[in-house]
Amino acid sequence: MIVEDLPKSFGRYELLELLATGGMAHIFRARLASARGTEKELVIKRVLPQLTKNRDFIDMFIDEARISMPLNHGNIVQVFEFGQEGNDYFLAMEYVRGRNLETVLERMKLAEDKVPVPVALFIAAEVAKGLAYAHRFRDPHDRPSGIIHRDVSPQNILVGFQGEVKLTDFGIAKARSRIRSTAQGIIRGKACYLSPEQAECNDLDGRSDLFSLGVVLYEMLTGTRPFEGQSEIETLNMVRKASVQAPSRLRSDISSELDGAVLKCLNRDPERRFADTGALQVVLSRIANEQAPGFTSAELAQWMRAYFSEDINREIVARTTRERMQQRLAREGDSSGNTLTTGEILQMGTLSIKAGDTRKEGSRRFVPLVLLLIVLGLGLVIWLSPGLRDSLFGKHPDGGNTQDAGLVAAGDGRPIAPDAGTEPQAPADGKEAAADSQEAAGRVDAVRPPVRYGQLNLNSRPWAYVWLDGRRLPGETPLFGIKTRVGKHRLRFYNPELKIEKNRAVIVRHGRTTQVSIELIE
Repeated sequence: MIVEDLPKSFGRYELLELLATGGMAHIFRARLASARGTEKELVIKRVLPQLTKNRDFIDMFIDEARISMPLNHGNIVQVFEFGQEGNDYFLAMEYVRGRNLETVLERMKLAEDKVPVPVALFIAAEVAKGLAYAHRFRDPHDRPSGIIHRDVSPQNILVGFQGEVKLTDFGIAKARSRIRSTAQGIIRGKACYLSPEQAECNDLDGRSDLFSLGVVLYEMLTGTRPFEGQSEIETLNMVRKASVQAPSRLRSDISSELDGAVLKCLNRDPERRFADTGALQVVLSRIANEQAPGFTSAELAQWMRAYFSEDINREIVARTTRERMQQRLAREGDSSGNTLTTGEILQMGTLSIKAGDTRKEGSRRFVPLVLLLIVLGLGLVIWLSPGLRDSLFGKHPDGGNTQDAGLVAAGDGRPIAPDAGTEPQAPADGKEAAADSQEAAGRVDAVRPPVRYGQLNLNSRPWAYVWLDGRRLPGETPLFGIKTRVGKHRLRFYNPELKIEKNRAVIVRHGRTTQVSIELIE
């Protein structure tokens, strides 16, 4: 299990947010500060703590760095650095503001919609360009590297909010220069996106990635996976047979030429597929130009922003609040010398900001809140300090109170002095008592400290339902931004398919985001 407060320093980087947890690594959004106040936003891919002593996993991670770092193409996520911080191995990588294609397809399914044909063609053609570059890549001695990605799947295709399409995660890629080869018989990759030769553990070339890209294109067009069974064994058998119906049978607006291109990608015999991914990219681009002339990355960006507008607005609000508070702290200085976390900075900002009018709405709510807190704070100080209270309300040195101090007056206007030797008399009816009780309750509420909150990000491998203090949270892992009271809480993770349950205790701190990630299968 991993529980950590963010942001936190990690070598020369600062980890800001946990984006995902995979089978090998945690993925963080991070930043690198440089001279003159500039900074670069990027991704840190850090090996899971339990795998740092596993030589096979570390070798695979090193292979990913060795293969990925020399690659420099617009459709491949750039890797900037491979390093080790303490016992942690990591990669520093390009950050793409957007979503992976798996998330895009899930959003489409929720909306009961299908990816527009021009969008699907554009994404597939961009991925094909990136693969073609990797397949033909040569080392500094001009020798073919023989890179094969071997895990082309929606999870590893990033679609940016600015219209970029990038292939990532060469963690199981194979190159001829690789020191350690994959053991015979071990299948790498997600089962329903494998090529038949992968499923049969045969020799591979770039046409294996081409088949996998064909599966991704088929899913984008039809909303279904062509080779997905009830179990992994059934799925592998379907992949080996590679028997698939034409996508036009599931969607009427698919042309016969696009039908033929998809089926050619998915041919069981590599010799009957396209010669390489470059040839596929040419065909897909030609079909796209015929069906949607002029479709560019700008149109893709517009389409993505329409489907993820709420997500984008939430990110803008969080970033804007954080940046403004940092600028304010930089101007005024932090007299305590303490560094505030992102959660604490956000807590200091607006409590509720509508995405459509961030600046105006935030300022309207923030100013009354500050004034209210100041008034309540002064009231609390006065209430708890008898000397200050008496001086403000006019108590005489001899203990007597003036009429201005609030004593009841007689009919002739003379003040009635309190009699210390008598008990206070009850009012004639209950109305005055009720009023006094309500007034006292209001005073208590006014000085009661506010409820303090933090946030939880919850993840598990494999997926699980989560209970927080006995209350079932909606959805399944990963779960992000769960607002939770400060203090100790009990978490229960349960996967009904595996019938595995794990319980964890977690402490939530004020204004902080606590990450909890567990392995249900040890």
